[in-house]
Amino acid sequence: MSAVKKRTYELIYLLDREISEENQNKLQERLGGIIRDFNGSVIKEESWGKRRLAYEIKKGVNTHTKALYQYVVFMAEPSAITELERVLRISDTCIRFMNIRLDHFDPTASATANAEETATEENA
Repeated sequence: MSAVKKRTYELIYLLDREISEENQNKLQERLGGIIRDFNGSVIKEESWGKRRLAYEIKKGVNTHTKALYQYVVFMAEPSAITELERVLRISDTCIRFMNIRLDHFDPTASATANAEETATEENA
């Protein structure tokens, strides 16, 4: 039987701005545990802080205008994505999330720096 190839992924998720640090850490630990369960490892983890949303997001009875942005780069088996998305979808504190498979990842570059470079190139 052939081994499942691990791939590199980028996960960005938005949390309720009123989340306690304890609950934030619990969710991060849970996501890290899922990644490890699927023979993966976290490569990079950043908190981008609280930011204003471009538009209101309604989840449940709440309407959100600000959120806490979290950024994670990890390597895991493709089946890990299904479980990560399930956990984030049922989480009361997660407003939105997006997973992206990275074909090329430079661990020395910051995602925010890459986004700024792309925006500068597009405006030129």
